[in-house]
Amino acid sequence: MNRIIILVSLCFLFVGNVFAQSASVAAAHPLAVDVVESILKKGGNAYDAAVAAHFSLAVVLPRAGNIGGGGFAVIHTSNAEAATLDFREIAPLAASKDMFIRYENDNSSLTSKLASGVPGSVKGMWDLYIRYGSRNLSWSDLLTPAIMLADTGFFVTKKLSEELNYNSSDFISQNPNGCGPFCKGFIWEQGMRLVQSELAETLKGIRDIGPNYFYYGPVAKQLVEQNYFTMLDMASYQIRWRKPLIGEYMGWEVITMPPPSSGGVALLQLLCGSERDLNTMQELESVASYHDFTELTRIVYEDRARHLGDPDYMNTTTADLLDTSYLYKRFANIDPKRAGKSPNLAVPLSEESSETTHFSILDKDGNSVAITTTLNASYGSKRWVSGFFMNNEMDDFSISPGVPNQFGLIGFEANSIEPSKRMLSSMTPTILVKGDQKVVLGTPGGSTIITNVFHVIRRFCRFGQTLQESVNSKKVHAQAWPEVLYLEEGSYTKKVLRKLKKKGHKIEFKKQIGRFQAVSNGTIAPDLLRTGDSSGRVIFY
Repeated sequence: MNRIIILVSLCFLFVGNVFAQSASVAAAHPLAVDVVESILKKGGNAYDAAVAAHFSLAVVLPRAGNIGGGGFAVIHTSNAEAATLDFREIAPLAASKDMFIRYENDNSSLTSKLASGVPGSVKGMWDLYIRYGSRNLSWSDLLTPAIMLADTGFFVTKKLSEELNYNSSDFISQNPNGCGPFCKGFIWEQGMRLVQSELAETLKGIRDIGPNYFYYGPVAKQLVEQNYFTMLDMASYQIRWRKPLIGEYMGWEVITMPPPSSGGVALLQLLCGSERDLNTMQELESVASYHDFTELTRIVYEDRARHLGDPDYMNTTTADLLDTSYLYKRFANIDPKRAGKSPNLAVPLSEESSETTHFSILDKDGNSVAITTTLNASYGSKRWVSGFFMNNEMDDFSISPGVPNQFGLIGFEANSIEPSKRMLSSMTPTILVKGDQKVVLGTPGGSTIITNVFHVIRRFCRFGQTLQESVNSKKVHAQAWPEVLYLEEGSYTKKVLRKLKKKGHKIEFKKQIGRFQAVSNGTIAPDLLRTGDSSGRVIFY
């Protein structure tokens, strides 16, 4: 009997030790997951791995992984330090409030050289490495995997081959002087090798010289020569370390991104509203739940439009917007029987874009990082410089008060265009903490990012679903303008549809909402059910 007890005790010790020695990663491409595993096994931490993964995604996920764009990182260290890194793009110094109004019908905020903000990714990764890197690996070590992938090439997936073929004519028309392998004009097939020699040379320069190669050296000179920016635009770019937004939900600490992300504020507002006394969200996928959700988002996205933007230009504080007395007063106007009305603004319908990418990493010591990064539209402006595609983030500003961007999102003065200003974003990288437990999560999806993160957190924390079940679940989305409840295929029954319409909801259907990437201690939850190349791995080392 004593021998059995000893054996059982040893088994528990073994399991506990394995659990403690494992890391978790979920990302939008299996090669990025391979890179993370390699860096961790060489002695790097989660932040080293994030830098290496980011640059690798710039190679293998050209639609969104980038050095020509920017993003956000949410961090929670093994020492319980929480931080957020804003490496969002900024408007050039020559930018002006009405710069796109005269081009209202020609998509210049999406496809011209004026569409690009000064990229922040390279400086963002450098500062993440300097502040949180383990120092067991050099900057060069972290760039080497991406350089090898660009230099020797990699086999394209079915998803990537379809994207390259679909965008081929745009690549060629936007780049009369060529765009490397993207302007060859042949039909891509799964398994073909994509070699990016120009990108490899750019990455080698960043490896050898650091961010100065990008912001002062050859890349900056290329961008100036091609009339994207001035040297002063490039030289004046700065990242921002910001105080994270921290809320509480069902016993979990919710650590998320502050402005210029609208995601963190909106997420905490939605979580608050979903638990208010008069909420009707006690059941999943019910008419009452979907109705209450739609009415909450109507209020939350109106706040987004009216108040949020670059925090240096906001007149309303995040504390004001998250004050419970303010929120309860706003939510008190929700009618449980009928769909409400958003302020009278004309908004065209828009399709969801899969332009963004997210990856989540949690190392064996408890260091965690959630990074969402973007070029805005898929492949940004489709314009190619020094081996990479440029962002079209200027469309995320309020081009004109009340005029929607490509996602149907409307903004006002807080998000108007000004020189050196950061544009508003929906990206919502988030980390949940309860004791020693951590959950690291995020997703692409334009305006649907916020509601997608909300749904996953709610299912996991409130309803006790596993992380993978929460990620796999069918999602719904609404955002005030347009006044539409979007339902992902499989999220409804005919009876639910009939009753929602009876309450006055206009309904549209989406084949897919988001592409989630989540991890927790010893657990992975990549989004394998929706289109794409998501991958995850528990890593023992």
